[in-house]
Amino acid sequence: MSLQDTLSQYWLSFQRGLFPWLAEELGPLSERHKRLVQVMEFVRVEELLPGTRGGGAGRPPESRAALARAFLAKAVFAVPTTRALVERLRNDPTLRRLCGWQSVGARAAGA
Repeated sequence: MSLQDTLSQYWLSFQRGLFPWLAEELGPLSERHKRLVQVMEFVRVEELLPGTRGGGAGRPPESRAALARAFLAKAVFAVPTTRALVERLRNDPTLRRLCGWQSVGARAAGA
């Protein structure tokens, strides 16, 4: 299968399955939210992070994944600073949920 065919298959799965499900869960998605979902699906930051087994020092792995997704959002939404990203996450519940936090000040889902 060619790259174009593969990408077309991904796009169809986004349009027919993932986006409607997300809209049902989170409400209407903007074009930027949809773009972020696409980037997250292709990048899969969770696979690039250390394993989810406990015992290591530092931030829990689930929080690391939410932080990594937030920094992907920073790039997709063209947010100029980390401080502006934090403000955006506070004020955009859909973005916050896509990154893995249920509410302002909440720990990442699964943490």
